[in-house]
Amino acid sequence: MSNNTRHCPRAVTVLVAIIGLGFLTSTAFAHSGLGAASPAPGSRVGGTITEMQLRYSSTVADVDGSVTDPNGNIVESNWVQNGNLRVAVILAEPLSAPGQYAVRHISTDVNDGDRVEAAYLFTYDPTAPPPQLEIIPNGGGFPWIWVLIGTGGVVILLLAWQLYRSMRRAAQFETTT
Repeated sequence: MSNNTRHCPRAVTVLVAIIGLGFLTSTAFAHSGLGAASPAPGSRVGGTITEMQLRYSSTVADVDGSVTDPNGNIVESNWVQNGNLRVAVILAEPLSAPGQYAVRHISTDVNDGDRVEAAYLFTYDPTAPPPQLEIIPNGGGFPWIWVLIGTGGVVILLLAWQLYRSMRRAAQFETTT
C-alpha cells in the first residue's frame, strides 16, 4: 500500500469530523429569542398602552425584565408568564411620556438552561396608531455562516496537508540525490 493511500482514510475521517462539528456547533449557540412583540422593536406606537406582549421563539422560564421611559426612569410593571412562550408585561399606569422606551427582558432557555438577556427600543408617540403584535424576523434559517467557516477550515487543512506532503517529498528527494 502506498504512503498516499494509507493516509487517505485518516484525511477523510478528519474531514467528516470537521464538517460534523460545524453542524453541531451551529445549534449549540442557538437560544430562545423574541419571536413576536407588541410594541415591536423599532416601532412607533400610540394610544393607551397598559400592557406589552412578548412571544418567545422557544420555551422559556423565569422571565423578568424592566421597561425604561425616555427620562431613564423604570416604569412600574408586573411580568406574567402565561404559557411556555408568552409573557404579558402589565404596566401600573399607561405610558404617558412621548419618546423612546427600552424593554429589557431576561429569561431562562428551557432547552439548555442558559440565562438569556436582551433588550429592544420602541418609540411612544400618542398620535401614532396603537401597537400590534408583530413577528420579529430572526434572520435564521440554515446556519450558513457555520457552513462557510467549516468549509474554510477544511480548505485550509487540505492546503496545509498538501504543503506538508510536498515538503516531505522535497526533503526525501534531497536525501536521495
